Parts: sequence; C-alpha cells; structure tokens
Amino acid sequence: MKIFFKYFAVLVVAALGAGGVIYLDAHCPKKQAEQSQLINQAIESYVQNNKETLANLVLESDTFKNSSFQIKMSGESEQQPETENVADDNPNKTFLKHWDEMKNSEVAPYAGPKEAKVTVVEFFDFACGHCKALAPVMAQLIKNNPDVKFVFNPLFFMSEHSPYAAKASLAAFQKGKFVEVFEGVMTLPEMNEDTINQILIDEGLNVDEIKQMMEQKEIRRGIQDIDALSQVLGINGVPMLIINGEPFYGRSLDDLQNKINSYK
Repeated sequence: MKIFFKYFAVLVVAALGAGGVIYLDAHCPKKQAEQSQLINQAIESYVQNNKETLANLVLESDTFKNSSFQIKMSGESEQQPETENVADDNPNKTFLKHWDEMKNSEVAPYAGPKEAKVTVVEFFDFACGHCKALAPVMAQLIKNNPDVKFVFNPLFFMSEHSPYAAKASLAAFQKGKFVEVFEGVMTLPEMNEDTINQILIDEGLNVDEIKQMMEQKEIRRGIQDIDALSQVLGINGVPMLIINGEPFYGRSLDDLQNKINSYK
C-alpha cells in the first residue's frame, strides 16, 4: 500500500497541474471551499482518465494481489477477471485440467491419506465470514471421512492480517498442527497477530519458531503459489470447494457428505 499512497501523492500534483495552488488561509473558508472543490474535480478527472494505471498500482501491493479483489472505479460495473485456459463450452474443464496440481499440491496443507480415492479442495481466507461458517462443517467432514483427503489453500486478500494467518497455518502444518490451528483461528471474534499467536500457543507451538518458519522461502513462496493457482482457476470468491475436480457449491454437512459419498 505504500506504493499506492506514494503514487497517489504524485497523482494529486499531476491533477492540479504546475499552476495549481492549495489555499491554506484559515481565515477564508470560502476560498478554502472553492480550492477544495477544484482539487476534488481535478482528482476525479484524473482517475477517470487513468483507470488502468491506478488499477495496476493497487494490484502491485501484497495485500490486494489476488484475482478475487476487484477494482471498482466510478461509472464501471463489476466484471469477472479474464482467465486463461477456460473453455467457452465448459468452464469446469479448467478445474479438471489443474486437478492433479490441486490435489497433489506440494505446499497446501492437507488432512487425510495422501493418496485417496476422493479429494476435497478448499480455497479460503481466514478473514472470510462465510469461510468461518463453513469451518466446523469441514472439521466434521474430516472426522467422518478418514479415507478422504482434504486440501486447504489459504488466500490472503480480505484483511491485513490474512497473510500472517496464511503463513502461520502453513508453518503449523509442518509441525503437524494445521487442523487444530485452522479450527482455532476460524473461531476468533477478532483476528490479528496477537490472537493468532495465542492460538499457536494453545496448540503447544512456539511462536518464535513459527515466525522463523514463516519467513522461510518455502512458505513465503508457497502462499504466492497458492494465490497464483487461484488466479489461473479464475476463483473470484471464497470459500470455493472442488471435489474430485468438480466445483461444488453446497455448504451443509449433509450436502457435502452426499457429494463425497457419490465418489466413493
């Protein structure tokens, strides 16, 4: 975001032009109001004429680097991101094409047998309310289906604390505590670094060690790889579930269990 604010300052100067002057006389509110209106009009005009440039600046920041974050400029309707390799006749072919990559991910945490007949893949964000609502259902499915593999792909676009939670979960997975940390973080009424650390402590993990692991190349690159895969798949909302290569939009325990059973 520092990059964005840096360029936003340049934007204001550019919008005003070389002859623009901000009137700062505290004793003349009329002139202040007039100058403020001129500045707002100039900025609005600049935004309208430079939408593409501004969108690229925002997307360069780590917090918002995900296909699920849509730039909404004044006067434009929301559009779905264009995705490579999506067949016009059957968009689900994209999921099937990348299914092996999803179910055999080298970085995404998973529960259950590594080689399973049925695999459930979830893309989620720890800050997502719908993902939090689905979390106990996923936890129960794991308990009810020891023969099914569950793969979890944490994204990080909904909160400034999402990247920390995502990296912490990958580190917890290496310590054999992913499911416990996943369930704990999902129950937090307020998610931030301190509350996430408390979950790690509650699960018997050393916070300092986890933080060191989080900065390792494997984990930092891992969450970027998960993010990149979500963009290739054209995922523009979470939670997103894929079962044996097929996207599934049911959210109840019964609906998900019935779908899993259909593949057994």
